[in-house]
Amino acid sequence: MKLPSTYEPEKYEAKIYEKWEKGGAFIADPASDKPHFSISMPPPNETGTLHLGHALFLTLQDVMARHARQQGKDVLWLPGTDHAAIATNAVIERMLAEQGTHKHEIGREEFLKRTREFVSNSRNTINKQIRAMGASCDWSRTRYTLDDALNRSVNEVFTKMYKDGLIYRGHRIVNWDPKLETTVSDDEVDHQEEKAALYTLQYGPFQITTARPETKFGDKYVVMHPDDNRNARYKEGETFEAEWINGKIKATIVKDSAVDPEFGTGVMTITPWHDLTDFEIAERHGLEREQIIDYNGKLLPIAGEFAGQSIQEARPKIVEKMRAKGLLLDTDENYIHNLALNSRGKGVIEPQIMLQWFVDVNRPAMEWKGQMRSLKEVMRAVIEDGDIDLIPKRFEKVYYHWIDNLRDWCISRQIWWGHQIPVWHKSSNDEVYVGVQPPKGDGWKQDPDTLDTWFSSALWTWSTLIDPELAKDYSLSLEEILQGSIDFNTYHPTSVMETGWDILFFWVSRMILATTYVTGEIPFKTVYLHGLVRTETGKKMSKSSPETTVDPMEVIPKYGTDALRLALISGTGAGNDQRLGISRIVANRNFCNKLWNIARYIEGVVGETNREEVHTKNDGDHWILNKLSISAKGISKDLESFRFSEAYETLYHFIWDDLADWYVEASKVDRNEPLLAYVLEQTLKLAHPFAPFLTETIWGELGWNQDNMLIGELWPKVLAFDSASAQRFDQLKLVVSEIRWLNAISGTKAQVLYCKDAVILDNSQLVAKLGGLKEVKQTAQDYSGGLRLSSAAFDAWLDTNPNEVKASLADKLKEYEGNALTLKNRLDKPGYRDNAPKELVAQSQEELSEAQAKTDQLRKILEDLKG
Repeated sequence: MKLPSTYEPEKYEAKIYEKWEKGGAFIADPASDKPHFSISMPPPNETGTLHLGHALFLTLQDVMARHARQQGKDVLWLPGTDHAAIATNAVIERMLAEQGTHKHEIGREEFLKRTREFVSNSRNTINKQIRAMGASCDWSRTRYTLDDALNRSVNEVFTKMYKDGLIYRGHRIVNWDPKLETTVSDDEVDHQEEKAALYTLQYGPFQITTARPETKFGDKYVVMHPDDNRNARYKEGETFEAEWINGKIKATIVKDSAVDPEFGTGVMTITPWHDLTDFEIAERHGLEREQIIDYNGKLLPIAGEFAGQSIQEARPKIVEKMRAKGLLLDTDENYIHNLALNSRGKGVIEPQIMLQWFVDVNRPAMEWKGQMRSLKEVMRAVIEDGDIDLIPKRFEKVYYHWIDNLRDWCISRQIWWGHQIPVWHKSSNDEVYVGVQPPKGDGWKQDPDTLDTWFSSALWTWSTLIDPELAKDYSLSLEEILQGSIDFNTYHPTSVMETGWDILFFWVSRMILATTYVTGEIPFKTVYLHGLVRTETGKKMSKSSPETTVDPMEVIPKYGTDALRLALISGTGAGNDQRLGISRIVANRNFCNKLWNIARYIEGVVGETNREEVHTKNDGDHWILNKLSISAKGISKDLESFRFSEAYETLYHFIWDDLADWYVEASKVDRNEPLLAYVLEQTLKLAHPFAPFLTETIWGELGWNQDNMLIGELWPKVLAFDSASAQRFDQLKLVVSEIRWLNAISGTKAQVLYCKDAVILDNSQLVAKLGGLKEVKQTAQDYSGGLRLSSAAFDAWLDTNPNEVKASLADKLKEYEGNALTLKNRLDKPGYRDNAPKELVAQSQEELSEAQAKTDQLRKILEDLKG
């Protein structure tokens, strides 16, 4: 079967994937005696479509999965989707609004029915797109965060934590989104810089500053730092009367170290209901709290004449009233502060004290390594003790900082889509029941709130591995279900968690929290954090600027999946963001075409069958086997160390430089068909984790191994070679390279090479053809009329008049010296190596090394000419 002249990915990719899937290539076997390797796919939102972040993690995880299979391992890469509670809820509410209705009008059951219908279609879309990326995940084990088995797990964990005193219900300050009418976690709040007015107000004898005058109606405490000498005369608990927005109030002095003496006047009033810091001060001192703003973002009756008005409407009116009363002293119109937004719905967050469900992260209620510890302590210990490796290591410091500042986790949400909290109330006697199944008897009503999406996602690595049939049996405990689930006992802890650094806190930390608590073991052995994918100019990709956005589903039909995968791999580094544009995708499509053309050439030479015994017949054969061996070991080592871009760089240079530029060209002089076929097959194996569609297509189209798919082949074990022969070919390469270089920079075209060494003479046809010469001649003595080669350990001269090229070589030397100086100055510039994109720094360093080497070589040649 002859390979076509051009590789057209769209003709092959869907068929190849179907062949893999139908052939069972992705299915894990827990009964296998092979070593086991497992990854839990971060479940994409079921309402979403594939973006570059998805494309990156799918590519990196697929590289790991395919390489693990090549190493002879049984691989489980478990896919799934997330119900994305807040995001999905927002989509459905927007759809209802467009239809002229809302959720309260249609009711909870109808809302959930419409949501299920919507997400079932959307889920099919995202799964189809995951397949388009070549993801070799085990679709037979696909999970969904609202599956019955996962719901059972969620209810079991909630009940266990409640009984252990780790889940409680209480009035605490939370992040309330009036737009979506729900709480959100601290980690889901974005802060956006905003220019706003900062007002200085007279409050009795004190001056205070605020950007939110609408919250000040209930302020009756003045707080100052206990060590602030400016206010030493005021005593804790002292009271005074002050004229305020709606008349006189009685205020109390409070001393607390939370006050920053350097900010404003060093004195502040507090609004405990609507500010976290103020709430914590009130908690420490037992102060009263009063709600000013309702859950719809409107002012309450305490605001007097402003009651019922929105914040935006009331603020200027309140400021005007304070001005009229002489309470407004100054206004700074250029004050920059951080506006808190819900990262999902972009609603403005209004802190509120609410009765919610929380996870206590500070209570020492779980045993870990023989000690009773809090969830926070265990989350820290698994990293400190080396139970889990965090890559890159620099994120450990960030992780610890987050853990140290972690507050109790608010897990209840006031939306309808998600896991409903497994708590039932009896209004007749305030009785509460918490359990995995509903209570028996009449009069019970389930808590209307749902759980934070991250609560169910926190169970992902192990809840997806329990046997769904066992989960249906409520006579079994969770521990018994886990013990009876073969997948859990085989594949957990998972081998690696690969995800973006931006959800280290959202998800990775919570998986550690929940998994160590429930199972007594870590969820994964290694965490690899990739960076974000940005535009070519380093900006965040945005739908509002489509010209800067790379859409995978537009790229794939045009350039092929593998071109996109290779572009993403080439720019990735642990924890580092990368810049991506179409130019890099085009460059990697060209690489795919290069490999295709190599295969076409070798197929043309070898034919459609490849059965002759592989052997070596010349130095070039030993050299390519040596290069193949070095590359196979280097790529495998880099992949096992999560150095994906370095592994691809090794592959790239082996295929483009060693195989295409040298061995294939050398084979046109002295051809070894069986070895050419062998090297191509091994090269396809090396490239398969990176470019699976291209390599599987070539493998199948060649027809040399009709009974086996490439995905099932093991990693190459390279044939033996002779190192001395390989080194001789390296020397010949140096000779040829210098011939090409000197002919190019001297402006002449030498036709003959004179030499005294037998190695060159024995390979005269090779040197002549690759060097662009007419012939290679033997000389018994130094050839004074020629230009002596300086790079190889051979005596050889180009038939070029030294006097004619001396001036052009001297000019070229100045050019190289200038380039080297420019590059050195750039690299030595303070901050350049730290701030410039890493790929640009690496390129500059490589260019400097090359310029310096060429400079040294030219100097040596010119010194010889002087002699």
